[in-house]
Amino acid sequence: MRLIAFLTLGIVTAAIANPVPYQGGTSVTFTPLPKVAAPSMKARYVGGYEAKGQGTSRLMGLSDLIVTPGKDGLMIDAVSDYGDHVRMIMPANGRAGPLSIDALKGADGKPFGNKTLSDSEDMALDPMTGDHYVSFEGDARVLLYSTETGGLSGKGERLPLDGLPLLPGNQGLEAVTFVREFPGETSLILGAEAGGFWRCRLEDYKCTTLVGPTTPGFGYALVSIAPLDVDKPDQILALYRYYTPWSGARTVLRLLKLEGTRLTLVDTILEVKPPMPNDNYEGVSAVRKPGGGYSLYLISDPIGDNDPTRLLVFDYK
Repeated sequence: MRLIAFLTLGIVTAAIANPVPYQGGTSVTFTPLPKVAAPSMKARYVGGYEAKGQGTSRLMGLSDLIVTPGKDGLMIDAVSDYGDHVRMIMPANGRAGPLSIDALKGADGKPFGNKTLSDSEDMALDPMTGDHYVSFEGDARVLLYSTETGGLSGKGERLPLDGLPLLPGNQGLEAVTFVREFPGETSLILGAEAGGFWRCRLEDYKCTTLVGPTTPGFGYALVSIAPLDVDKPDQILALYRYYTPWSGARTVLRLLKLEGTRLTLVDTILEVKPPMPNDNYEGVSAVRKPGGGYSLYLISDPIGDNDPTRLLVFDYK
């Protein structure tokens, strides 16, 4: 969701600049953010970057990310409020890397065509098949991008999910993650910005309500969920954000545990607040480190239209 302001009497939304098409070759630069003295948290703040696209202005409105280490650096796949799939490489030995931006497509193989249909908010990966699931907010739905049909570059199949409530406009399916608990038993865990969690079985697409924890405080909203570790399917990261023009932005990352029909709070891992680089962080991804522990990545959908995308890195043990 594009963040503008949360007010006591509702949400005030301002006009959003439209992306500009390509102007030639594209790349992305990663500029380190100034070092700050971060508060003591369960996760140690490593640092952050400003990510700026070169040759395009479509590197904007990013809502979620999946980070994959590789020999050339970190591969970052993201989805955006404008229905784009963004792939960028952060090189291990430099600040600039390749960037590609392609429109997500529907079952007809065409881009969605308007903001309500295009507003992709979260993304989940089946690590065994490579299939991706993308949740959307304006028209609350989940699309499957199967490796058999080209993955995120191919056609999206709308899942016939049954049992979800009618969600308020622009407060739809903000969060999705994939869970494989037993062989042959897979589910999507869904969360809505308006509140509520559901487990949707992929074998029959039946969705049932999960009892979840309350938000970290008044005005906080769920913006993303992600697996902490594919080998620990009951461990789920939950990202919450808060914003008013008077207090600025706040971000809280929690660890939840899936227990039957409940999601229970395990711990609060980190909070982004001054003097740290505040922004509207909407996506979280965890990468297991070879020596133990995890690297956690947060990506922003900037508050200001002309502000750069920010990527924060944390070390969690």
